[in-house]
Amino acid sequence: LPGRAPARAAVRDIVVARSTDRGATWSAPVRVHADGWVFDGCPHAGPSLQVDDAGRVHVAWWTGREGAAGVYYARSDDGRRFGPPVALGTAAFSRPAHVQLALGRDARSLPTVVVAWDDGTRRVPQIVLRASGDGGRRFGAPVAVSEAGRSAAFPVLALDRRGALLVAWAEQSPRVAAEAARRRPDMRDPSARMPLARVGESHVVVRRGTEYYDRRVIAAE
Repeated sequence: LPGRAPARAAVRDIVVARSTDRGATWSAPVRVHADGWVFDGCPHAGPSLQVDDAGRVHVAWWTGREGAAGVYYARSDDGRRFGPPVALGTAAFSRPAHVQLALGRDARSLPTVVVAWDDGTRRVPQIVLRASGDGGRRFGAPVAVSEAGRSAAFPVLALDRRGALLVAWAEQSPRVAAEAARRRPDMRDPSARMPLARVGESHVVVRRGTEYYDRRVIAAE
């Protein structure tokens, strides 16, 4: 409530609950990782989750914890315990990143994992992605798929069984992005409202990628 101190620290850790009866009942939530990021507001940057054909749970997320801010990935083989997180793109400070995760569902035992995000560790955010050909154990080097100098955000992914990847995102000029940042309210204010972008300020860009399993990267075409 406005003017009322929170009863406890607003820790923004990612948790996962699972249901085996089509949502009738749910397990107790399981914390993906103890980031320990405390923020009394809404960061507007949620996680991305996918479940592969073997029931493994793949999660990618952003945290704003100072000193280790950025995007992480973790996997659970049983949906109850998650392995150690993999830092995909981190720095001492980062603006909120909007993360998307996609799985390649092929005949191999371990799926391809692709994670894309708008990199908030850069002065002008670019869409960056990293790919793993072994189910998330190891990731290739980051690949920037959006144009440098353009403010890119909110990526979405589609990855088919043949390894073809589509990436789409919204893009603005640096001037328009700076004006949008100036208009953005303090999201710690419970009465804050996020303004809509003006018509014509943004446009959507789509790129197609090709997968190279031996390098565990995605090369934009």
